[in-house]
Order: sequence, then structure tokens, then C-alpha cells
Amino acid sequence: MERQVLLDKLSEFLMVEQLGWQLYQVVAARATDPELRRHYEEFGRETSHHRAILLRLIGELGGDPEYVSPCARLAQLKAEMLANTALVVDGLSPDEVQANDLENVLIAETKDYADWNLLARLVEQVDEPAIQNALQRAVQEAGPQEEEHLRWAGGMLEELGVRLVSEGPAPDRSAWQSAVSAPLPPIEAIHPAPMPADGQLLPGATQPMWGAPPVARSLGAAGGGRA
Repeated sequence: MERQVLLDKLSEFLMVEQLGWQLYQVVAARATDPELRRHYEEFGRETSHHRAILLRLIGELGGDPEYVSPCARLAQLKAEMLANTALVVDGLSPDEVQANDLENVLIAETKDYADWNLLARLVEQVDEPAIQNALQRAVQEAGPQEEEHLRWAGGMLEELGVRLVSEGPAPDRSAWQSAVSAPLPPIEAIHPAPMPADGQLLPGATQPMWGAPPVARSLGAAGGGRA
């Protein structure tokens, strides 16, 4: 097993969970449907816990939770582009805005589900007991909730779409491009370090994007290779 590849992927998955938590804050803040808001708040709390599980897992595998891998940076960029669609709502009715938010949740949860499924497959293939046990504990904690998130988001988006088409009303297009509604500005800086008690993000990572991975740094510090 390529341990560094696994740690890089876990860094990516951690970033995805961090961004998912932020997405849930945005959509819950402007949801007018009580059921949507309730699920967003619940899933947001569970996503925050999944983030803590990954932090623990990275530590158990000897990784550096503050290391941000190149694939994690790419995940950050993708999520920022997704979040920006929340700003382009000219001419949409309130229900259509909610549908767009829900679609963004479905896209994010699809990625989450794929991440945890990959870890579940690795449990079956890893031959190192310590790593296998750490992965298995993480998957057993988060896996069922991730499956529920994806199932609910897909079903709810379908239900909302049917309701919009069947009942309307059609939005007034006269205000097209006259105003832009946005709950929050675009995400400017995200870092998957432990979250403080006030729920805010910590300062950005000091580890350069293309810096040496933790294993190489450790070897260098021990005199076994370049830092």
C-alpha cells in the first residue's frame, strides 16, 4: 500500500467534509422550507463529526492533519465554484433558489459518498491490521450517515421538482437580471485544521501546496533523506 497516496486522499476527503459543512451553513440559513432547514442543520452537524473522524484517522495513520495535499486544493477549487452558483439566482423564484441549493447539496453528497465508499473498499484490501482497523472504525461511524445524506438529497430534489412543475407558480421574469440574491460572499479561505469552539475557521495552512509530504519531512528531520 502507498501510505502517502492514502494520506493525500484523506487530506482531500477532509477538505470535502469541511466544504460540505460550510455549504450546509449557507443553505440552512436561507431555507424557507422547515423540512429542508431541519435536515440541513442535522446533516451539517453530522458532517462536522465526519470531519472530526477524518482528523482522527489521519493522526492514527501517522499523517499531519494540517497538511493540505494538491488534490485537496483541487477539491477546494471545485467546491468554491459550486458555492458561487448560489450567487447566480437572477429571475429565480424562492422555490427555484431552494431547488438550486438542494442540487448543490446532492452534488456535494455524491462526492462524499464516493469518498467513504473508497475507504470501505480499502478496508477489504489493506493487509496491515492497524491501518485496516482504523479505516474500519471510521467507515462504520460515518458510512451509514453518508448513505442517508445522499438518499435523502436525491429523493427530496425529485419531490421538490415535481411540486414545482405540478403546482407552480411560475416566477415573474420581469425582474430578470435586476437583482442578485446571495446569502454569503464566496468562500475565500478554507483550511481543514481542527475547528475552534466558536465554529469559525482557523488561519490558512502554512504548509506549501507543493511542499514535501509528511513522510519526507520526517525522514529529513531524522537524517534519512532530504527535508
